[in-house]
Amino acid sequence: MSEKIQPGHASSILALQVDSANAHAALIEPVNGIHRLIAWESASLSPEDGVAPPAVLSAIARLLGARLGRPLWDDSLEAPRLSSPDPALGLHLGQVVAAVDPLPPLRVWIGGLTGHESLAAAQSALDSTICRAVAVYRFGMGGDPARLAAELSDVRPDLAVVVGGYDKPGEAAARPVLEMCDEVAQALAALPSGHRPAVYFAGNRWAAPAVLDRWSRLPGGLSADAVENVAPAPGIHRSTSLAVAASRLYWRRCQATPAVQSIRRWITPPSEVRSTSWSFAQAVRLWRQVHNLPALHGLFCAGPLWIHVCAEEGRDGVRLRFVPPNTRPATLAGWPPLRLVSGDWPANLWPRPSGQRWPSHWWDPTGLVPTVANLGQIDPLIAYQVLAQDLLHEE
Repeated sequence: MSEKIQPGHASSILALQVDSANAHAALIEPVNGIHRLIAWESASLSPEDGVAPPAVLSAIARLLGARLGRPLWDDSLEAPRLSSPDPALGLHLGQVVAAVDPLPPLRVWIGGLTGHESLAAAQSALDSTICRAVAVYRFGMGGDPARLAAELSDVRPDLAVVVGGYDKPGEAAARPVLEMCDEVAQALAALPSGHRPAVYFAGNRWAAPAVLDRWSRLPGGLSADAVENVAPAPGIHRSTSLAVAASRLYWRRCQATPAVQSIRRWITPPSEVRSTSWSFAQAVRLWRQVHNLPALHGLFCAGPLWIHVCAEEGRDGVRLRFVPPNTRPATLAGWPPLRLVSGDWPANLWPRPSGQRWPSHWWDPTGLVPTVANLGQIDPLIAYQVLAQDLLHEE
């Protein structure tokens, strides 16, 4: 095991997780020197329910406390119970962590030149973020600013990504890119300022300053920025810069919601409110490290989007792919075999390993791995103990 995993913290911990599909509240306590999952409550949600995440989490925390016969929720403070009239009984909580995805995936409009390479590169980059492409636009294929404005008004994207052109200097290379961006600017100018999406330019880096200058002149303002070209040269794709920018945009919007602002005040230091994907990625990284695997492919399939994570030896970060439920995109063909699943194992798409020729694999049918992995913010050893003892059973 890693030297970073150190023992500590003997108090009760409440772990919370909620997205648009499910909510979980889990109680973790030390038992005979190791942390164990004592009990949990879960609820299935529907976007039509219209129930705010804090209300859902407080309700299932109350249910969990009622089932255990101990008060986990302080109604007077509308927060988890972190104090008790009789501390010696140890019935109050010592730590609270939460993984929250209060917003649906970003709706993304992608525009590019008539060539397909940069459009495909942009889509690949966005597949590693909490995004959903709602329209793809090819410049010069019969459109005009008025039609484009109507399309943007109809699909109402949260983010517009404009790509095109290899990284070549000079007027000839920049001209088609600038013509396309002028058309996008005219279309955006026709929209009410409150309906304009955030915009990222991920095309020819030599043209980027002129592109941003054109967009900055729009009346009413526009939130625009340039990131690394997703297709800087033939056959070369760069996904990281656009993926990071889109992920940060999503999380900034989440943090600005009343839901996250309310839940943030429940969380105890050193923890912070995290996303479900962040928490699941930490679980896969930890599991690969503990079992000394060269690579580990994990799947969380209990949320509104399925989350594939690949952690690899010698790589600081992880590879992420967000896919629609019950799908197996061709882009995952080169990934290592699936060996860790949280949620109902989709055997029709990813047959479970069987027979002695297959390596070990781990399955958590409860879908609680992201909820519990978030405990790593307090101590990675706590997260490992609960995952190993109570959730990820080797098969």
